[in-house]
Amino acid sequence: MDNSSRAFPRCSLLVASNTDLTDVPAANPKISGVTLPTVLSPELIQVVVAQGSTRLENPSALTSYYGYDNDVLSAPPDVPRMLPAPGALPAPGPGGKIEATKTEPDKNTYLILKQQDGSDPTYDYGKHFLFQGHELGVGGQGYITRVNLDADARHRITLLATTDIHGNALPVFDGSTWYPFSQRLLFTAENGANGGVWQATANYPSTVEDISGVLGRGGYEGIQADNHGNIIIVEDVGGSSGSYTRMHAGPTASFTVSFPTIRSTSSRAASYRHCR
Repeated sequence: MDNSSRAFPRCSLLVASNTDLTDVPAANPKISGVTLPTVLSPELIQVVVAQGSTRLENPSALTSYYGYDNDVLSAPPDVPRMLPAPGALPAPGPGGKIEATKTEPDKNTYLILKQQDGSDPTYDYGKHFLFQGHELGVGGQGYITRVNLDADARHRITLLATTDIHGNALPVFDGSTWYPFSQRLLFTAENGANGGVWQATANYPSTVEDISGVLGRGGYEGIQADNHGNIIIVEDVGGSSGSYTRMHAGPTASFTVSFPTIRSTSSRAASYRHCR
């Protein structure tokens, strides 16, 4: 299996209902330069539903394939170089790239939805979907994609958005979740003072808004909502070398922030509480 086929696979696990799973005794060790097959309970079957080299049904100037930007092309106008050419060595300096940027699709949010559209108005996209933001991108620009689990190969992945409602480029995203009270997806950016939370509609094209004026700025790694509507955010940009540490307290690397139920995204400031 070459590197392009190993880049960012999205897999589904099939298991019979009411089946007890056999424990896996140990995870695979991390060994530099070595790939190992995934170890699963024998009751599970792993099926790849998308990977980095899967072409988007609606390519853009930024990206044409699920896990790659179009910054280094193998074949114009929109086929990224997924592997370096034989014998190619990077040139000195920031411009010396020999392969396209891998965007690393991050957390999957799985939803069962009806009447979802895509770039093909005549196609039935089914009901089962995976939504994800992308954690890396050229110049810090990210995007949102949807894996259409019921679709054929040509319609398998839809590019939902690259900009917000004001035309601003989306940041690279880490966490995602579904917030049923507002019927929106929530995406988090781990970008320090420029990080925050963006909300997006699940339809195509997605309408994306920066709602960090409500939920604050920070290096937000993950986000989840409980069944009462409270939003829980994990901040993960701190570290032991911060400029301020409370007396008699150890350095803090991350926070968990809880926002009480928020059912609208008005500009009113939201109170919050945090814990280490």
